Amino acid sequence: MKILITGGLGYLGSKLVLALKGHEVEVFDKPNDIRKIAQLKKAIKGKDIVYHLAALAELSYTDAHPQETYEVNILGVNNVAKICAEQKVLLNFVSTCCIYGNPLETPSIEGRLINPSDTYAMSKAAGEYVVKMWGLAKGLKYNILRFGTVYGGSINKNMRSDMAIQKFVKAAIENLPITITGDGNQARNFIHIDDLVRALVLVTDKGIVGETINLGGNERTTINEIARILGITEIVHSAPRKDDFIDQSVSLEKAKNLLGWEPLIKFEDGLKAMLLWLQS
Repeated sequence: MKILITGGLGYLGSKLVLALKGHEVEVFDKPNDIRKIAQLKKAIKGKDIVYHLAALAELSYTDAHPQETYEVNILGVNNVAKICAEQKVLLNFVSTCCIYGNPLETPSIEGRLINPSDTYAMSKAAGEYVVKMWGLAKGLKYNILRFGTVYGGSINKNMRSDMAIQKFVKAAIENLPITITGDGNQARNFIHIDDLVRALVLVTDKGIVGETINLGGNERTTINEIARILGITEIVHSAPRKDDFIDQSVSLEKAKNLLGWEPLIKFEDGLKAMLLWLQS
């Protein structure tokens, strides 16, 4: 397959490039821009599949820059979807399990209720509908892949240093206190980067088309639990984030049935391995 990965130089994309061995893979990343149609058309031309990973994803940044978030995470998706539809290219659109927010039903199942509460999740939910619009109107072939919160070592230790887990691990290494927003009982289905990349490869290898799939972890882990595993005892609590959600429990049944996939790396093992990787 001829595959294009937008955001292919990033935290996840760089590992996906390496994992898609046997395919002809190209990368679309900075200084290129998904807001520029001509650049995208040239990059997508002749491809069989596009994995669209490029996005603004740091929560504090998206909250502070809603216009840019709209331009990149919604208009940018529209550009990619439109060109893929015109050129008959399969689009694997990366979304997020955060669109379930504080879940309206448990577990959160694809095709059911969503409840996004922050700017990033709202932009991803909008992106999903944009992709579906092009599928309905112009026959775009697509998959929507909803990721859990990703952690683990990539190819560069400085990638995604904005993420909470990276900050906690760094604090553990340097024996520094950490700040937790709220009471620390917020739970997430953290997914190890290697488990996630394995799932993304299976989507292509198994020829999946027209599906929305949760790709999260199968453990419900709180922020306080992360601090415990890392041995951090000096904790400062700050006010809860205004748009944070408390719980998360996503169903992985569809991923198991369609891909024969489930997470293999236990969260505590993956976190300790990440600590060793950043220490090395």
